[in-house]
Amino acid sequence: MAQPSDHINNDSTLGALKRRVATLEKENRDLRSAETSSRKTRKEFYHGAGCAIRRVVMLYDHVEDLVNESDRCACLEQDISNNDPIKHSLEQDRLYRSYKELLRWIPSLKKDLSAESEDYTVKQIMTELNKGADGARGEDTCRLKSAVVGWLMHGQPTPEPALEPRCKFGRGFYHDATARLLCPVEYDWSNPQHRAYIRNQHPDYLMTADCWPYFLYEDEHHDSDDPTKGLFKNILLVTAFKHMFTSPSSADFVTVPHNDEPQALTSAPPLKRQRGPSDKSTRSHVTTIIGMKSVAPRAIAYTAVQLRLALSSCPNWRVVDDHFNFQHFYHHIVAFFEECSDTEADRAEIDELLLWWNRSVFTNVSNYHPQATENRPVALTLRKRRREN
Repeated sequence: MAQPSDHINNDSTLGALKRRVATLEKENRDLRSAETSSRKTRKEFYHGAGCAIRRVVMLYDHVEDLVNESDRCACLEQDISNNDPIKHSLEQDRLYRSYKELLRWIPSLKKDLSAESEDYTVKQIMTELNKGADGARGEDTCRLKSAVVGWLMHGQPTPEPALEPRCKFGRGFYHDATARLLCPVEYDWSNPQHRAYIRNQHPDYLMTADCWPYFLYEDEHHDSDDPTKGLFKNILLVTAFKHMFTSPSSADFVTVPHNDEPQALTSAPPLKRQRGPSDKSTRSHVTTIIGMKSVAPRAIAYTAVQLRLALSSCPNWRVVDDHFNFQHFYHHIVAFFEECSDTEADRAEIDELLLWWNRSVFTNVSNYHPQATENRPVALTLRKRRREN
């Protein structure tokens, strides 16, 4: 016959087991919730990180293309059995340089794409990066389409007929205000014969990416004897850059250094406007979101493509519009900054151009062109002290 104490012990044991099961179930739910939250957080992070890709890494290529090229290079380096240099095509070199840029802007990507990562995770990361990249590019395109009309309509003389901010119809070479900016520098839009040939797509006057348009040059002036003079120093180009990267309001008042002004500032820096209670920013600027502290050459190329598209009658994103290849246009500009610096004079010219851009966009707060600290007083005294010790 069971004793009362036996019932008490059994009930206590059963109660303890139930509580233990409940605790384990809760821990399991918490672990699943944490795992789901981690996946969601990673997904959101890479979707946000993707907004930098089109703007400062590459314009059209997918992340998979860049990663695949990196993997191909890694395999070649492992398989090589002699000291002969590995030869790559121009396209392969371009993709690999873009991969390096990708890691520079999203450093955590290398670890998350490592061999230890699950295939599902890698695919999800790439999907979110591509979504974020294309979404940001589309947003910039939509905003610039109307903004550029406002800038042109405030110019003198006022364009006639008036440009429509919400519609691309009537832009491009159908309107003198946009056509004179899009016109290649080897032609003269004020010449009636040139205008007729361009509009009728004469075989000798086709609009291709093999010639710089006037909107890239300072004051839309091209010097055939010095073709790089004023190149990429156009105020409309800087205005478009600031509109997309630092905020639309910052593009309302744009001043740029002129060629005859020294790059070193000789006057006092501009006073900072005090922010009032109603001036609080409601959203972060693109430069803050992607961590841009100085103007990146690929961001200039991206801006030039976006501005060219906004000025044209092309209704949406595409690689080729009639005879003009936007992808080639982008690659030409990137090559100008990254591949055409064979001599010290060339490098100095690019450095000065980037300094001009940083002064135009960030004024005195850009971290571009940091001082060479190795010959500054602090470094000299520290080296002397170390030698003495």
